[in-house]
Amino acid sequence: MEELNTNIAETLAREMKAPVEIGSNTAAAVRRVAMPPNWKMQEYDDSKYLAAPLRKRATVQLRTADDFIGYAKRHGSLTDSTIWCEADYPKGEVAFTAIINDNGENPDKPAWRDHLARFQPEFSEEWKRWIGNHKKTMTQVDFAAFLEENSKDIAGPTEGENLPTGAQMLEMALGFEATQDFRFKSAVRLSNGGQNLSFVQDDDDQTLQRMQLFERFQLGIPVFRNGDAYRVDARLRYRVRDAKLTFHYELVRFDKVLEAAADSVIQAIREKTGNPFFFGNPFA
Repeated sequence: MEELNTNIAETLAREMKAPVEIGSNTAAAVRRVAMPPNWKMQEYDDSKYLAAPLRKRATVQLRTADDFIGYAKRHGSLTDSTIWCEADYPKGEVAFTAIINDNGENPDKPAWRDHLARFQPEFSEEWKRWIGNHKKTMTQVDFAAFLEENSKDIAGPTEGENLPTGAQMLEMALGFEATQDFRFKSAVRLSNGGQNLSFVQDDDDQTLQRMQLFERFQLGIPVFRNGDAYRVDARLRYRVRDAKLTFHYELVRFDKVLEAAADSVIQAIREKTGNPFFFGNPFA
């Protein structure tokens, strides 16, 4: 009997050369076919040949908050769509993801979660420029050139503050350029919080020039492109090496400024879409 069954199996294997369709799902346009000679099961998705897709799925990248909101409202629903915010403010990162076909509250109706809209606010040129040089050491000449190019971003003092204006910072920058070939001699702290830097010429130690250094100043710049301007505190620092000066500035808690700017975007998205809103990674 065993020998007979073996013969029948061998005969079938030899004679049945055509693929055999097994367990296909016609509603989903999926075919499962056993293929000779080893009769391995293979699956084919024929949905791409249909006149229209069986369901929506996409991953789109939006450029503005209004476009992101508009897409979420056009394709999503209040019950089956969610919005997620991934933010790491100290690292300067903030991004949004809308899952148009997310799992809803009904545990018996899972969703595919593969129709996505993404939005990452674009930083302004001013923000990128100042953040990009945060704590970056510069020579006298390089620092002077940087201040000249970006002096309009300096906000200046409000009432009761003892801070330099953009024009004063620019004057200081020009003073840096004028003393680039001089040797640094000493620094004297002033009553207004700044310092006077003393320089001498290499060939005449009796020639002394003084230049006021502002230790603290404020910026008034937009965080996001076409967004509102925010005040950013900055500290000016210098180091002396081989009688030459190098400078850098430090932006004070710029992460809090970014968080404040992001909050306005978050509130607009939450209020205009009405979707459930979460902070975190939707696919962690």
